[in-house]
Amino acid sequence: MTIDWEAFTNQTLTTAEVRLLGAVDLPSVLALQKLMVHEVRCQSRTNAAILICEHPPAVTVGEGASLLELPESARELESRLITVHRVRRDGHAILHQPGQIAAYVVVSLLECQMDELNFRRCLQQAVIETCREVQVVATTSPDDPTAVFGRHGVVAELGIHVADGVTSFGIFLNVSCRLDEARGIGRGLLGQRISSLNAERVRPTQMPQVRSALIQYLCTHLGYPDYHLHTGHPFLKRTRTLIHDKFTNSQSTSE
Repeated sequence: MTIDWEAFTNQTLTTAEVRLLGAVDLPSVLALQKLMVHEVRCQSRTNAAILICEHPPAVTVGEGASLLELPESARELESRLITVHRVRRDGHAILHQPGQIAAYVVVSLLECQMDELNFRRCLQQAVIETCREVQVVATTSPDDPTAVFGRHGVVAELGIHVADGVTSFGIFLNVSCRLDEARGIGRGLLGQRISSLNAERVRPTQMPQVRSALIQYLCTHLGYPDYHLHTGHPFLKRTRTLIHDKFTNSQSTSE
């Protein structure tokens, strides 16, 4: 019997930890992501982490975003209960809202044996294959590595950050969110078309189906075909978030 000692090196991938967080406010996820980055960097309890959630209305502004991607008046956003957060990722200003899947991907590029470019391509390919699951044709453009496009516009935005070889942030996939709001922030203000899976299909899309497919393809392309699926996280506490009636007619509970 021959033993393959290479299979026992530090480069051997183990399982990823996938967390279904539900609806959760942006600051709480950013804090949890910071914890996951620390654990993956130290390889203490987590080798890879993927956080899946939806956010109450909020805007994140990446390091390379232009001031032209935000409305002229901050009061305009405040009147719609939309908070603005500057974050350390690339890409455009992005509106997060119910109906958009946010996938925060925290992995060690060394462990995955890939560079930043290949990591980004993995995320794009996961989105493309997820779209295919619901009969939506999606493509990428060499001119814009921070997006995935449907026939009618951008269906997903990518924003990533890499520090000491560990990634953070990830994918923001429009499934059933309000496009009138999305078109007024970020790419929309730059004249780009914004779309969603609902708009591409011209009929409702099942969020659980999209979420399940995205997790599967992400883990497969990143090299973690076996993953542990968890609901919630002890770090998160239940809060009450008031949402403007343009997004919903009632208060939303996020955790």
